[in-house]
Amino acid sequence: MSDDPSIPSGRLKRLTRLAGMATQVGASLASDRVKRLLGRESDGHAEMAQRVLETLGTLKGAALKAGQALTLFSSQLPPEARAIVGRLFSQAPRLPYAEILTVLEAELGDSPATLFAEFSEEPFAAASLGQVHAARLKSGEEVAVKVQYPGIAAAMEGDLRNLESLLKAVGVGGVVLDAREYAEEIRRELAGELDYRRELTQLEHYRGLLSRWPDLVVPKAFPELCTGRVLTLERLEGPTLNELSLQVESLPAEERFRRGEQLVRAVCGPWILHRTIHADTHPGNYLALTDGRLGVLDFGSVKSCSEPFWRCTLESAHSTMEGRSLDLTDLHRRGGFNIKLPADKAHQLLERILAITGVPLRGPYDYSTDTMIEQLAELKMKQPLDLMRILPPPESLLVGRAMAGLLQNLRALQVRGDFRPFFREALREALEG
Repeated sequence: MSDDPSIPSGRLKRLTRLAGMATQVGASLASDRVKRLLGRESDGHAEMAQRVLETLGTLKGAALKAGQALTLFSSQLPPEARAIVGRLFSQAPRLPYAEILTVLEAELGDSPATLFAEFSEEPFAAASLGQVHAARLKSGEEVAVKVQYPGIAAAMEGDLRNLESLLKAVGVGGVVLDAREYAEEIRRELAGELDYRRELTQLEHYRGLLSRWPDLVVPKAFPELCTGRVLTLERLEGPTLNELSLQVESLPAEERFRRGEQLVRAVCGPWILHRTIHADTHPGNYLALTDGRLGVLDFGSVKSCSEPFWRCTLESAHSTMEGRSLDLTDLHRRGGFNIKLPADKAHQLLERILAITGVPLRGPYDYSTDTMIEQLAELKMKQPLDLMRILPPPESLLVGRAMAGLLQNLRALQVRGDFRPFFREALREALEG
């Protein structure tokens, strides 16, 4: 794939690129359906995936982040198409080194040739906000240097303005859904990801939250080589969970469960025990290290939530696991949910949602056959207006994103087993503490 000389930043230009992609993807899928009806071989899904990769990879920014989120739900695609869209996590089109060099010199005050013993001009990973280069410090440590794309802030602003326009349209003038608070939450969090100093602080904080589990690894940082647009971190070696999932059939069931259990602890441990969650749970952010540990990467999106919302999620999970009844309407109102339904009707709907999402908390579960997302989508089709009258607080957006990503990672790894021992102990400690 060729280098992309620049990131389109104009709002209309970015919207036009997305519209063009949608048209081409639609045409590709239509052609695929016709070929199948005629009994011919078709690679329509692969063509569609390649178009998505090229367009979103060129746009980068929030558009690529949205694409990464959507690819979490690509498990129904053929393997070749999943392999292509999976490259959105770390193999998007790269920027030429000359453009990256200007950022490095401006941020670090000198050239990489002077600051590092070795510095690879070819990145080994590229994603939504920056690309990552391998390097070696003069002290000998192997590091990964994440460099923010030049012009990405303007591109992100264009995406956010397009998103706000979309949310206003969905809101139907505020009659059904006032989306302003949700848009502001998204804007605040995505804008924060552009500040690598903030990410460094969140990385160190999350390292402390995971310290009770030695098999969960956060890379060491080198603050003297970190700025607002450059991060220099210890380089961890191993396949990503996305790469691991592509060879899942060759993995023993015990290994799949062990990796799944590590992932559950990495995501849910800090949430249950500290009200803090790693919200960017796409499979490119986790490495299956060769020594058996799990590497956790990318701390630009770490969310700490309010005590009422956090307690609502924990009490719901605990009651589901132990088979106890709760006043779900009152619990969710106290947790910040805006409920515009009669209490009994709201209780019935919340009970139905928990019946779908709480299945793994009631016994051993086979994530390879999981249909939670599909069941929730079906419920939304059946009761759309009722669901829009139970509005979660804006702070729930990143928590929901994290949990959806966790679920899809377990699904992709075809994990089977029982995580209740971990949940039971963590919930007991949190709720009694």
